[in-house]
Amino acid sequence: MTPPPVLEPVHRPEDGELVGHLAVADDDAGWTAHAVFGVPLRAFPTREEAESFLRARGLALLADRWTYTPEDGEPRSAWLVEARPGAVVVRFGYDPASVPLEGAELARLTPA
Repeated sequence: MTPPPVLEPVHRPEDGELVGHLAVADDDAGWTAHAVFGVPLRAFPTREEAESFLRARGLALLADRWTYTPEDGEPRSAWLVEARPGAVVVRFGYDPASVPLEGAELARLTPA
């Protein structure tokens, strides 16, 4: 089993807000930008490009639609209600109920 990547937090310089995390890419050929809650977003050839992406788009991506694919079902549209390192709370479609996701469930969540 491959160990999880070591995530390095990235903060906005002006206010210290966490905007995401950086990790060395799986193939050691670049860097991967991760959302605040740890899901991989995009790979970049350099650390500087990944960090710049997170500072420009890291928090804005949290407001976009995401896709959740349960282990035994069809993909579902999801909106993030709350995000923090290691966990999120989502809503599916027009259902007003909120559902917490953490651990292995986070890997089933991808930007739409």
